[in-house]
Amino acid sequence: MYMKEKTISIMLVCGLTFSTVSPVFAEEMTSQQDTQQQLVLGNHGIEAKQNVQITQGRHVTPTDFVQIYSQKYKPQLTFKDGVVASTETVGTFETTIVAEYNDGTTEEFTVSYTILADPSITPDPDPVTPTDPEEGQEPVTPVDPEPETPVTPDPEPTNPEPETPVTPVQPVDPDPVTPVDPVKPVDPVKPAPKPEVTVLATAKTNVTVELNDSALLPSQFVSRNAHNVKLSFNTQPVTNTLGTHSVQILASKGSATQTITVNYTVVDTTKPFIQPQEDIFYVWPNDEWTAEELVTATDNSGFVKVYFQNGQTLLDTTTPGAHSTVIVAEDANGNISTIDFQYQVISVAGMMLYSSPTVNFDKSTDTDIYGGTEPDTTLFVITEDSEELLAETRVDYSGAYHAVLSRPLQPGETAYLIAVDDNGGVSDVTHYTYGSKQVPEVKAESIVKSATDSQTTATTPNNDPSNEVVATKVDNDLPKTGDSSSKGLTVIGLLLSATALLYLRKRS
Repeated sequence: MYMKEKTISIMLVCGLTFSTVSPVFAEEMTSQQDTQQQLVLGNHGIEAKQNVQITQGRHVTPTDFVQIYSQKYKPQLTFKDGVVASTETVGTFETTIVAEYNDGTTEEFTVSYTILADPSITPDPDPVTPTDPEEGQEPVTPVDPEPETPVTPDPEPTNPEPETPVTPVQPVDPDPVTPVDPVKPVDPVKPAPKPEVTVLATAKTNVTVELNDSALLPSQFVSRNAHNVKLSFNTQPVTNTLGTHSVQILASKGSATQTITVNYTVVDTTKPFIQPQEDIFYVWPNDEWTAEELVTATDNSGFVKVYFQNGQTLLDTTTPGAHSTVIVAEDANGNISTIDFQYQVISVAGMMLYSSPTVNFDKSTDTDIYGGTEPDTTLFVITEDSEELLAETRVDYSGAYHAVLSRPLQPGETAYLIAVDDNGGVSDVTHYTYGSKQVPEVKAESIVKSATDSQTTATTPNNDPSNEVVATKVDNDLPKTGDSSSKGLTVIGLLLSATALLYLRKRS
């Protein structure tokens, strides 16, 4: 009795202990299973499938070989190097699947799979037999009468009977492998790799390019259908002829390549480029200028026509002052650009005068002249005798200038120094004689007044492409060369010429 009670007590203690430990043990087992499953799946929630079996000739995709448990990393599955798993032959094979994740990493899975024979493509011997051996059956028909003939006269026809009928029977026995060959071309599974190649890139539709566009890219003709696809021109596109053309684009990724033929159309919708020769153009009264001489116009077609919108052939220069006109540039295909052209018809009476430029004799040489004049103007150095332009230089904000001459001055040779501002105002004229430190100053104000009172008229700048300056025309009642006031007439001509050099473009 005592032993029985003791045994029951021990059993109760053990049961209590086991019930207390069981939840902990179960929790540890569950944790171990989760850890093992996480190790199997990796960090991206994908694992290779086991015991993959595929029917012969079936089209396969990467998802037939791996199992995706999580879409957290957006896996993209492809066959490694574009090599699709073959399903044409019965047996066990391996293939490799590449997974690309949205965190920039990749992972490979090598999977073993088995190809099972497809009974649906096995030929039925009954219908196949009559198709091929029909010719073979003809010899079978004569077999019956032939043995009967020898059997009648000779009862011991043991020798001819065994071999003669056996020989024609042999071709009757169909080889089951032979009829399988013509069935294979019927198998539609062979072109399965093509979809893998065609997904590299797709031809775009309604592609247009501009005439003579030399900066075309392959991506303008096709769209990539996979990551890291490289595109290049297999043939160069034609852009110098309007109309429809075609180009071949080569798409490649790893060992897989694809050639895409794309149709495109060359069009011309680009407007000509037009800009004025100067921001504000200065001309003399009654001067003649065509539209082509006032602007620069170019077009991708290579041809551009320039004309005044108002239909006039020449610029209107009859009235002094500020004016504007519209100039049109039109290409061969009817594309048009316009600009509002600003110009100023100038006159001598409206010029503003500054003091004559000074010369630093200590620094000046036969090729360099230093000195000062009105700030932010342009200084011209013109020879007295031949009216040759020796220098044109910009005066800085402090009024200092340094004129570098195009040729050395000879001892005793005189040059005129004139400053012209951006609004057409000019300075008095300085006579600089090389080798002398005396500078006789000629007041331009008195020269302008004298010339105005004498009805002096200025000529249009010379058409000669050289930099020589055109002298002023004067009426017959003005003093002749050598008279006391003829020097002043030359100076006013230089004033006009200096302004022309700064603002007027010489015609070629």
